[in-house]
This record gives sequence, C-alpha cells and structure tokens, in this order.
Amino acid sequence: MASSPHPPSALRRARRALALLAGAAVLALAAPAAPAGASTPLPSLPAPHASGLTLRSWSVAAGQSERMGDASFTTPAVFTPRGGPPSIDPAQVPVRVRILLPEGYQRDPAHPYPVLYLLHGGTGDVEQWSKTDQGNITAALRGSAFKGIVVMPEAGQAGWYSDWAGHTDGFFAPRWETFHVKQLLPWIDANFNTVRSASGRAVAGISMGGYGALRYAGRYPELFSAVGAFSAGTDIYQSAAQELIAQSTWTVGASVQWTGLLDGKYRVTGDTAYRMATVFGPPDTWPAQNPVNLALDGKYGTYSGRMALYAGGAGGTGETAIGTWNAALHQDLKDRAVTHRYCQGAGEHAWPFWGPELQDFLSYAYAGTPPACPNGWGPPTP
Repeated sequence: MASSPHPPSALRRARRALALLAGAAVLALAAPAAPAGASTPLPSLPAPHASGLTLRSWSVAAGQSERMGDASFTTPAVFTPRGGPPSIDPAQVPVRVRILLPEGYQRDPAHPYPVLYLLHGGTGDVEQWSKTDQGNITAALRGSAFKGIVVMPEAGQAGWYSDWAGHTDGFFAPRWETFHVKQLLPWIDANFNTVRSASGRAVAGISMGGYGALRYAGRYPELFSAVGAFSAGTDIYQSAAQELIAQSTWTVGASVQWTGLLDGKYRVTGDTAYRMATVFGPPDTWPAQNPVNLALDGKYGTYSGRMALYAGGAGGTGETAIGTWNAALHQDLKDRAVTHRYCQGAGEHAWPFWGPELQDFLSYAYAGTPPACPNGWGPPTP
C-alpha cells in the first residue's frame, strides 16, 4: 500500500527541496483568501456554510478551466485537539476541495448530475488529479461516458482517510473520514445540482486514495454505488503495509500540502504499533476499516457489477506487494459472489497506468464493460 505515487528517490529529492521552497510556501499560505462572495464565473453557492464547514473562498482553480473551482474551508475536523494542549492555535487549518463541473452545467433540478469523489494518493494533495503531468482529469474525461461532477478533496499527505484515534506529537489529530463523509458529501449536495442518493455517487482513488475509496465504499454502502481502486492498499494487517504507514506518519505526518511539512509537531513519534494505533486505533477495530475484512463481511455486495480493482506487479515486476494484496481482495470478492472487474498486469506504481485505469473504470461503471483491460493487460482476470 504505497503512501507515495513516486519512487523513493523522487521523494528524497522533493524533501531536499523543501528547505529552499519553504519561504515561498509560507508567503503563499499567508496570502488572504478571496471572500466567499467574490466575482467568479463559477455558479453561486446557495449554502456556503453548512454541514460543519465554513467556506473561506470559492474561485476558479489557478491555471485551470473556468469549470474547475477551488473551495477553501475551515472545519473542526481538521484538526481536533487531543492528548494535551495543541501546539497550533487555532487547532485547524484551511483545506481545499477542487471541483470540476461538467460542460454546460446548469441548475435544472429535472436533470441532476452524478458525482465522482476522486481521492489522491499519499504525499499528494488536492491538485494531484488535475495536474497535466499527473491525473489530468479534464483530459481523462474527454469523451468519457461520465457526464457528472468530479469532487477532489484534500486528505492530508498521510491522512489515510481515517479519523485518527491518537494524536500527533503536537497534540492534535485529523478526522478525514468525518470531513469527507459527514461534512463534504452533504455540502456538495446542498450546493450543486446532484443526484442525492447512492445511485448517483461513485468513489475512486489511487494508492492511499484507493484504500480510502475501498474504505468509504465498504463502510458506507448506503452512500455510494460504484467504487474504483487503482494500485490500492487493501490490507493494513500486512507487515509491509504497516511499515509504510508508520514511516509516512513520521516523514510527512499530519501535514496538509505545505502546512506542517517542516514542523515536527505534525509528526508521530513511536514504534510501528504505536503509529498504526494513532491512525487506526487498536487492532481489534481494524476489521471495520480493512478492505479484505470488509469484503469477507459482505460489505461490497451492493457494488456487484460496479466495482473495479486495478494493480500492477504481475510477472514479478512493478508493484508486486500491491499486486499480491489486490489479488487477495479479488479472491475474497469472488468467494462472496460480488461481480467486479479485476485488471492486473506488469505495471508500475505510476501515473501512466492510473489515467487509463480511471477511464476504464468510468466506462465500466457508466457505459458498459470494456472487452479488454487498460495498459495493454488483455482481458480482465476471471
């Protein structure tokens, strides 16, 4: 379950650059947000402050088309004081959600739009799916069967889509699941013309975000009807997965983009068991958060025919551990007679594979089953 969509060497190079760029980042973060009522080609928001979210700004995303907006919020879910006096005051930071509206978006309630919640990977951020050298979502949707709204939320560089049970060294904790499921989802429905039922919602993601998609789909089957997981983490009981998760809580901790990245109080000090418990709680609570257990408990039954897994590592090359873990989840789904699409091949943990996988998933979920898997992998694995 890779916490980074980049190889370790790239991560090391990025971290060496942090000190040089920190000053610019601080200046950027200090810039005042545009007021919520500022002029913008984006549609107005009828309920800007709702579901526990306080909107700070709503404007066209920098460098993007006028159909893509950034909403900036504050919420007590990011962060929650815990364990002692928090080292940051106030104990919350602004978080962004990037929203791509379909061409010709309109308010006509007779024609509501489906919504895809698209989750980023570890050491990623809210911009990951829209950058032209990464997700390039606008291009990925061109000609797609999906004609809806895409919501790309911030989830922290190593948030793991969890309401942390413990706390950072600075005595605060993120509650990403609360932010995404309990606050953002109803906020989107309150402000946009959406299909306000599970039939109109899908969730998908890469790597850490793939784990998040499987987590949310399994824990909230009443909220979603389709799920796609690209190079996803599927089993937090695996020792290699635990080592990676533990390392991520030290390397980037609870940081949100640049915020806290150079602050040790955002990190979690301790051994692997302690760091795992910080993020997920005691091991006896993990089955309710772990995709392979959720599958064994029948939590994906309602997604039959609209669930897809993609992983490289076949033939002993690429993301071999992730490939093995996804194969186990595939078998669990087969054992429970959950019809799903399972595509695997000799792929790497990298964007050139994930873009085609997203397109394949959207075709599968919204148009019809493609005859072949993406990435030249041939037919899906039965």
